[in-house]
Amino acid sequence: MLNIGVIGYGFIGKVHAQNYINNPSVNRVVIADPLETNRSLAEKIGLRTYESFEDMLNSERINAVSICTPHHTHRDIALRIMDYKIPILLEKPVATSREEIEELIEKAERLNIKVMVAHSLRFSDTFGLAKKVIEDGEIGDIIFIIGKYLAFKDYNQYPKWKTSKREAWGGTLFRDGIHIVDAILWISGKKVISANGTPLNLLFDTEVEDTFLGTISFQDGSIAQLSMSSVTRGFEQIGLELYGTKGSLKVNNEELIIYKEDGVPKYIKPAIGPSDFWKNQIDHFIDCIINDKEPLVTLKEAEKTMETIFMLYNK
Repeated sequence: MLNIGVIGYGFIGKVHAQNYINNPSVNRVVIADPLETNRSLAEKIGLRTYESFEDMLNSERINAVSICTPHHTHRDIALRIMDYKIPILLEKPVATSREEIEELIEKAERLNIKVMVAHSLRFSDTFGLAKKVIEDGEIGDIIFIIGKYLAFKDYNQYPKWKTSKREAWGGTLFRDGIHIVDAILWISGKKVISANGTPLNLLFDTEVEDTFLGTISFQDGSIAQLSMSSVTRGFEQIGLELYGTKGSLKVNNEELIIYKEDGVPKYIKPAIGPSDFWKNQIDHFIDCIINDKEPLVTLKEAEKTMETIFMLYNK
């Protein structure tokens, strides 16, 4: 049985903690968060809390941690946790510069630390099936991809760090659209040669963008078109369309639809309910620890996604 530390108990920290609690191989979940309000919420459901992760790790027998803190802290916290020689589940984005990512990779490899990155759409059942359809050649060679993350997010209700350029680094692409970029690279298996994009503020007057439009060009001549926005009220569109030489497919977290050349759906996987990718992600991390497996999303895998993100921002 494992004791797990969750560093940061905001929205995503709560998601990690609850899924650890639900995992039968986890004995205890402990929280580290500098904010008293967050610690109080954790204590209300019976979790032990600490103000700092150092106090937590020095006081408890912790077998692994999740890092669920603001973007600009990921690199420093992860590097310090590696000194404790325990596995790490690091929330995306990994870091805010190429140099920081290289530091993380170098130290993790040198100390042989298992680090998994939380690119959660890789743990969606429907996205996993889409990858298999592509690999099996069912819709031929992929020549055009559309990726969308259109979901209203009220920046006025966000914690201040999420709209700060220094702390969040980026907006809708860096925070949410990164899931779509990662899914495109993972499902297609393509090599990126260039990418460019335009960050926009259509509704919220903040330091980070609320809308992002971009294009990714691949080595084989195919392209991906990206539409990311936090200002789109009403229905959400979070998913991919992949167009191949023999057909196409549409995938989101609820269903996968495959079309052949006649345009008629040939196979539909209706959702029993949305795939619980957060649960699947935590279960995979625990399995990797117990059975000493390599995680599906290593730091080097995440580096490919981050390099594309930096290119999209023209960095």
